[in-house]
Amino acid sequence: MSVALNSKILHNLPVSWPTWAAGASVPACLALAWQSEQWAAGASGAVAGLGYLAWNRYGRKSGANGSSTDATASFTSLMAAAERDAEPEGDLVQKMLAAGRYSLLLRPQIANNLQPDQLYAAEQALDANMSCVPGGPVIMRPRRFEDMDEDELARNERTVDVDGYFLDRYPVTNEAYLRFVQDGGYEQMNLWDATIWPAVLGFVDSSGLSGPRYWKHGHPTDEKRQHPVVGICWYEAAAYARWAGKRLATDPEWVKAGAWPVVADGAPPQQRRYPWGDALDRSLVHVWGSGRDDTTSTFGRPLGASVGGVQELVGNVWEWTSTSFGVWDLANLKIETATPMRSIRGGAFDTYFDSQCHLHFQSGESPLARKHNIGFRCAVGFCDVASYQNSSETEEQEAAA
Repeated sequence: MSVALNSKILHNLPVSWPTWAAGASVPACLALAWQSEQWAAGASGAVAGLGYLAWNRYGRKSGANGSSTDATASFTSLMAAAERDAEPEGDLVQKMLAAGRYSLLLRPQIANNLQPDQLYAAEQALDANMSCVPGGPVIMRPRRFEDMDEDELARNERTVDVDGYFLDRYPVTNEAYLRFVQDGGYEQMNLWDATIWPAVLGFVDSSGLSGPRYWKHGHPTDEKRQHPVVGICWYEAAAYARWAGKRLATDPEWVKAGAWPVVADGAPPQQRRYPWGDALDRSLVHVWGSGRDDTTSTFGRPLGASVGGVQELVGNVWEWTSTSFGVWDLANLKIETATPMRSIRGGAFDTYFDSQCHLHFQSGESPLARKHNIGFRCAVGFCDVASYQNSSETEEQEAAA
């Protein structure tokens, strides 16, 4: 194993978070309660931390068999074992490729240490699984833009410049998310926002194991392995994205991938309402009335793709983005909520109104919601892919010469 490659990857990967995180949360919660006088909330957090410590000490051994323990070993554990056992570097790269973490391998800090064939394999995986979305302007509209006349809409829509990026061709499937769970994704602290650590203990499936809400015994049913993963909150989606070396797309990025703005002769960008055009075609999308009141395979409607080849942006499941809900609305038209919500887009299999299942409609949900009809997909900027970063630098140098 190359020490240089190992150290590079370790530096850019999350480390595992064993029980010390739960232990640390106990005094932290009590200190917070003392400072804020929110004794109920502080006590709840402390109890949750103590509960995890107890479960980790006694429950894990009785509730998990040997294979699941092996499956949930963190990537850092894998790296440590590889270092200790002098595992061939190629084996490690192959494991990362098999897990769908090619984007991590292509980060400049790591890609420069790969062998040419390894770099080629990672680039091929990127091309196969993600669509290239060029940089440029995209028009973002208020949530109720269809109730506005032309002049009012022109005053209230906003043009946003988006840098070039890659977007997953498909929503993240249950099968892909299973690899994250089996790699110990729920136990690696750097994948999660620090503010959400106590809540991670409650992100469990129907049998009490870490994972999406509707799974059982730590995995999805065989029938739904190719369906988009649902029952995950915004924080779980964000943690998966970090594990994969990606991130959630912003609202403008998500809209641009589907609406595919065209700028000609200095006119405002011309944008599509749906990935395939401007008219709703129910044969290309899975929404209410399409024949099945549940999610379906993400690979079943290839003709509904965007110009760039992104599938299922509309229908099947809503998708989390990294943007806050209501950010495109006028101040006097914003929906006031007790807690900030995150943007979801695209509509789902149970979306009834046509006005809510097109590219320009934004809805919102609590970032802690784990609903049956919300999934996600991931993005990565050109700047985070070594070969594209080098191309950009060359173009800038040539332009400056």
